[in-house]
Amino acid sequence: MSTLSKKGKIAVSVVVCAVVIAVIVGLSVFAWLYTFDYPDGPVEKATSIELPEDGKIRILQLTDLHLTAPAWNGRDSQTLEWVKEAIRMSDPDVIAVTGDAVGSNYFYRQRDKGIVAIAEICEEAGIPWMFTYGNHDGEWSWQTGAMVGPENVEQGKEEILEVLQGYKYSLMTRGDTDGVGNYVIDVVDKDGKTVFGLINMDSHDKIFRENGEKSGYAGVTADQVAWYEREIKALNARGDGDVKSALFMHVPLYEYQDALDNYPLWGDFHSYTLQDKCYVPETNIGLYDKIAELRSTQFVTAGHDHDHNFAVMYEGPDGINADFPVILHYARCSGVNAWERRVPIGASVIDIDVLSDDVESMYKISVIEPPRDFYYDEYEGWR
Repeated sequence: MSTLSKKGKIAVSVVVCAVVIAVIVGLSVFAWLYTFDYPDGPVEKATSIELPEDGKIRILQLTDLHLTAPAWNGRDSQTLEWVKEAIRMSDPDVIAVTGDAVGSNYFYRQRDKGIVAIAEICEEAGIPWMFTYGNHDGEWSWQTGAMVGPENVEQGKEEILEVLQGYKYSLMTRGDTDGVGNYVIDVVDKDGKTVFGLINMDSHDKIFRENGEKSGYAGVTADQVAWYEREIKALNARGDGDVKSALFMHVPLYEYQDALDNYPLWGDFHSYTLQDKCYVPETNIGLYDKIAELRSTQFVTAGHDHDHNFAVMYEGPDGINADFPVILHYARCSGVNAWERRVPIGASVIDIDVLSDDVESMYKISVIEPPRDFYYDEYEGWR
């Protein structure tokens, strides 16, 4: 009868230990994937933030983070570390997450982990934060794991909203118009009077055709344009009758293409326009025209295209609104995992001098990027 040698017994013990460790790690990962730690429920939401004593407000804009599977995706881990670093570098008064916080993928149980991870970073920083939906955030139902169809395209967004409303510093509310997450945050002075408005709008998904296929981007609806008008008038009523505002969304206005084609770039940050096309809504529903009519919003910022990062001082088609220029801004893509991205990741920092009367002096845009060697970029090597 043969027996194991001493070395053989050691080898077997090592294998057994390795298997046990692998099982423990596997169970831990499984528990991480399938156990959810959501907030207990909705908390009372702030509807305003106080203007700092110097009359200026700083907003850190993060867009197109495209988190997919943070449990095992190293690029997602790099993105989350970058979010923390961007907050540290910019020291903002408000954080704006403008859509596509998660990407389109089949690991649906990971999608909520990505959004919750961003929420927890903002909460840990103790900074008020706004969230605006992109075209990917609500594609899957968190509760059923099924891809959302055209008959209930907002289901996923409603589920996300329910979770995000449980966070103390989240400013997001649903709104009373088409879509989910149309809301206004007042910036108030020390006496509580509204002096500025931060407007968030849901720019929806792709258009669903009768055969169920998607093509083109929907953008805002006519009902949302009417909502915008009501909110601007209400904003003015809460202030001195002439309150300025900024608009945050994911899919850009229809006019961004005209701006890129016919206007010079504006601002002193390094711009990227790596393609001629802006992925704007398929139909112009008239939001820019309403902006020009009401003369409140002179800054619009969007994400969506990963290869654009620019600003234009837009005066309308053929300059018809030269007396009311609006800055159209394409924010820097922030996600390492954003597909087909050819620019370095970063984040846009928007400084607003609320008390200024001139649009050029009211807004200053800058871009921050990760330190060198922070992550590996397939286009640039180690960053």
